[in-house]
Amino acid sequence: MILFFGILQAHRPQRGYRMWLCAWVLVMCSLLVYLPKDLPAGWQLAQECIRVDLLVLGGLIFLFSFLGRKTSRKRLERDIALLSAPAFLILNTLWISPQHVWLCMTVILLGEGVVVALIEQLLDKGLHKKIIRLVCLLGTLALMEAVWHASSGLALVVMLAEIFISCAILLAMNRSGNRAGKWTALTAFLAWGMFYVVYQASDIFPVISVVLDRIWNLPKYLVGFGMILMVLEDDTDRISTLSEEYRLLYENNPHPMWIFDPITGRFLSVNDASTETYGYSRAEFLTMSLYDIRPEEDRERLSQGLTQLQSSKQIWRHRRKSGDVFDVEVSGHNVFFGGMEARFAMCIDITERQRLNEELVYRAQHDTLTGLANRMLLEERAQQTLARTARDGTKMAILTIDVDRFKQVNDTYGHLVGDECLKGIAERLATSVREADTLARTGGEEFTVLIGGLSSARGAQAAAASLLKTLNKPLTLSINEIAVSVSIGIAVYPDDGADLETIRTRSDKALYEAKRMGGGHAVLTTDELAGEAQSAINIESALREALQTNGLELFYQPIFDAFGRLARVEALVRGKSEFLRKVGPAGFIPVAEESGLIVSLGRWVLEESCRQMAEWRNRNLPPFELAVNISARQLVQADYTDLVLLALERHGIAPTLLHLELTETTLMRDFSAMARIMTRLSEAGVLFSIDDFGTGYSSLARLSELPISTLKIDRSFVTKLQESDAAVGIVRAIINMSRHLRLEVVAEGVERAEHIKLLLELGCHMFQGYYLSSPLPPDDLEAALQTGALAFDFAPLHDSVQQEELDAIIPA
Repeated sequence: MILFFGILQAHRPQRGYRMWLCAWVLVMCSLLVYLPKDLPAGWQLAQECIRVDLLVLGGLIFLFSFLGRKTSRKRLERDIALLSAPAFLILNTLWISPQHVWLCMTVILLGEGVVVALIEQLLDKGLHKKIIRLVCLLGTLALMEAVWHASSGLALVVMLAEIFISCAILLAMNRSGNRAGKWTALTAFLAWGMFYVVYQASDIFPVISVVLDRIWNLPKYLVGFGMILMVLEDDTDRISTLSEEYRLLYENNPHPMWIFDPITGRFLSVNDASTETYGYSRAEFLTMSLYDIRPEEDRERLSQGLTQLQSSKQIWRHRRKSGDVFDVEVSGHNVFFGGMEARFAMCIDITERQRLNEELVYRAQHDTLTGLANRMLLEERAQQTLARTARDGTKMAILTIDVDRFKQVNDTYGHLVGDECLKGIAERLATSVREADTLARTGGEEFTVLIGGLSSARGAQAAAASLLKTLNKPLTLSINEIAVSVSIGIAVYPDDGADLETIRTRSDKALYEAKRMGGGHAVLTTDELAGEAQSAINIESALREALQTNGLELFYQPIFDAFGRLARVEALVRGKSEFLRKVGPAGFIPVAEESGLIVSLGRWVLEESCRQMAEWRNRNLPPFELAVNISARQLVQADYTDLVLLALERHGIAPTLLHLELTETTLMRDFSAMARIMTRLSEAGVLFSIDDFGTGYSSLARLSELPISTLKIDRSFVTKLQESDAAVGIVRAIINMSRHLRLEVVAEGVERAEHIKLLLELGCHMFQGYYLSSPLPPDDLEAALQTGALAFDFAPLHDSVQQEELDAIIPA
């Protein structure tokens, strides 16, 4: 029986079953110890001690197989050792030296303490815990009685009875179910323990001894039999559970599953998900084969590989009863079904996954706002087009497109309108791009067109002209119509470079030149443009560094009134570095405008000039006004009004002393937005001047709607006054118009005394030019004021009557 039980336990992972086997081995060994006969007295004593120890240890292992399921292996070994050590000490002491009564009593008390501690730690609250405590208490009292009388036999009986009765109690409380195996083992454990108690009374009733001798080993056999039944019952439960789990996994699986004949493809069994997914009933399925759920074009492939289907996942197309075709991922393996070799398969509908994959690929290659190709897809197609062009001997063009002044649209109308504008531009551009070409959005307001199969650069220029034409009409948006334009840079392979990166770079440089031309132009790259663009990059880098390292300074050019008195100074920015001094403002201001650095530069000029005005005031210099040049990009900044007023307040400058100068061309770009901001600043007292007037051909009706106080006649007209009657006529017309609009007139570029005399005769109010003074550093301007070097007498140069008329017209 032990051998049979051991074979059953050889493969089991459960620790309790392995402990049963170990306990049975110890019990059997305790019986085998008796085999040697006729041993000397000393060996007989050792033989008895070993037998007793093995029997007690086996009983304790039985006990802990029910008690220590939740404890670690090391903890279990420690607890068994803590109980077996005092038991061995008591029994062996009584057997060898019965006179050590007090030593045994002490060990009993220590062992009782260990028992109480283990009961508290290992047993949950309940009736069984109370019964175990009672059994242990009675056992301790009986054991003390046996030790007191030096009865080793009684001590052994008490220990074994206590151990096996406790095993019966713990097994009774086991929640594994009320089955035959459990109750057989439980009853046998109880009988095993009680037999020792009854056997102790056989001295009083000899007949009991005769009966017990005949049935002494029966409880042991019944314990073993009960345990074997428990193992078999457990196996039956596990098989039943596994069968139920497999049924749930197959029948109730959300994915279609079936078993089919690998030779004919005929269905042998299908689950509920198969009928729901494919639309066939179970009965219909069992009359069909795999061929019936495949599209016609896939059946030949199926017939070629039906018997060679591997367990690896494969992608197939299946057809529903309705005729819909969808993609599935099929995995399977060989099984036995109905006594024959068959194949199990599971199908997962991957239609949604395929759609998501396609959507992810699309999103990775397309711009989310416009739906156009993005930079990644453009790069892939550019490489393909470049290779095809090199092979065919044709040409390829890259057109880099940038929306002109798009930041003003965002700042004026907001980013939602800006996004709507970009989508409208993309739709317009797409109408002029061939299907074989690629239109991509490669930046915030930047687009790129890739054109292949060209015979010459003229084809690229024609395509660019077509793209410009699509934006001739304003975009109709949800709020209103917005007129937009684009600038286009063109580079052609292999004319402008032998690799993609060179072509792309030269296209960008051509775009930069198109932007410098004012927008709305397409420029084909040249070697000269490439050099100029590189120069612009260097200028931008130097200007950016100057803004960060205090590498800029202001010069101030005086402006004089009709009496020759200093009335105003114009702040002019200069670079401190040799490179920026060489480039000059005429070189770096357009670069700042194009790169967006003009905003930071304008803020610095305003702050520095206001600081300098406050410093001159504190030094008691005569009062005069300040003129500061600003750009359209600065003016449409959302916080520009607050920026100006805070700078004036911070330095204690009256708003009426500040003139903000804008060019005539700048004002016409975004008239309505600028008019609103100019009106707010004008209401606060800030004055506005139009610089370079006469060169922009602006609408006089539009100008009358702006809060302008001064017109500055462009120097190109002033310098030609003595040579050109047309120039005189233009200046006279500007001054007469200003007189009716009650505006001041400042003449720029005064180079001679004759210019001043003629301008005074025409009625000009103020004068600025190198004849009177060049732009001066702050210290030089201050010194000139203190020495009177900036005072002129214009009285001999103009007619007094005319001057009186001007004085009557011009407000003080």
